[in-house]
Amino acid sequence: MHTEQLIRLDAFCGLHNVEFSFIHSLHEYGLIEITTREDAEFIPESGLKQVEQLVRLYRDLNLNLEGVEVITYLLEQLKEQHEEIMRLQNKLRFYEL
Repeated sequence: MHTEQLIRLDAFCGLHNVEFSFIHSLHEYGLIEITTREDAEFIPESGLKQVEQLVRLYRDLNLNLEGVEVITYLLEQLKEQHEEIMRLQNKLRFYEL
């Protein structure tokens, strides 16, 4: 059985110099997952890349949380459209042969 690795929230915040309140706000907006175990909060390793991306959007583009949420939504839509285009191109290739 494989158990997912967890990153302590306080370690993440310290390493990235991010406020706990920002990470909690991302969680409240439904943008990230936070797991609580034994009175400590953790970020699943599988969500680490996304949390780091959201921190960069917040800092580098100087966006507020609403802006981060909008950008995240648009990026997800773009990804879904790209996957749909790839699926349709594969289907088209099948019929061209």
